Amino acid sequence: MAAAIEAQTSHNATLDEFSAPFLLRCGALLIDYIIFLVLPVGGLLSERMFSGGLNIATDATLWFIATLLSIANLVFLPLICRQSIGKLLTGLRIISKNGERAGTGTVLIRQTIGYLLTLLSFGLGFLICLFTPKARTLHDYIAGTCVVRATRREIS
Repeated sequence: MAAAIEAQTSHNATLDEFSAPFLLRCGALLIDYIIFLVLPVGGLLSERMFSGGLNIATDATLWFIATLLSIANLVFLPLICRQSIGKLLTGLRIISKNGERAGTGTVLIRQTIGYLLTLLSFGLGFLICLFTPKARTLHDYIAGTCVVRATRREIS
């Protein structure tokens, strides 16, 4: 029994060591936001630079494609590999709170309901990670997940 408690304590200490810092999570969020805005801003810049634009697509079409791209990046990509493009580029990964691979349903709840509640709180749900020991946000608490720095070495 004592060995199991000791193993659990060392496992939690290892998870704390790999939990993603706030600024790194902000960087991943910023990258995901840039991905959302790249097409609409590109359309706006082309209108300004080429007097009337290149007439490739309308503004509404660019916003629609940007929205689809963001949904793919923020929902479907994490369902497949537990990372959005921002998390991938910053080296972060979504795992369950006990350190195992997060389940598909868990990630779906985190990326939809959890993100929606974080948005409805005007970002305060994201700022919670400044004050929690494992840097977990509102959507992490709702889904039972945490975000860690993804390394290729095994944790023993």
